[in-house]
Amino acid sequence: MGKAYGSAWKLRLYKRPDFGGQVVDCSDDCPSVYDTYKMREAYSCVVTDGAWVFYDLPNYRGHQYLLERGEYRQHGDWGAALPGVGSFRRITEF
Repeated sequence: MGKAYGSAWKLRLYKRPDFGGQVVDCSDDCPSVYDTYKMREAYSCVVTDGAWVFYDLPNYRGHQYLLERGEYRQHGDWGAALPGVGSFRRITEF
């Protein structure tokens, strides 16, 4: 078993670049961003605790993007070509 990555996880998704528009606070895994938050795209994000993996498709499928603590002013900052976020999960150990 690996070491724990953290003991708390928090992120904030924004519907527009530069932390604008609709915002949602998250602290748990999400298999479908659309079903849970009615968002199909996240243009910016702030990770305040823990580390996360974003997937461009629901149910943890598609391209993966690692997000560690920090501010991501636009989707390109986490390496995505498009702002679609289909699902995400916490990294709980490594």
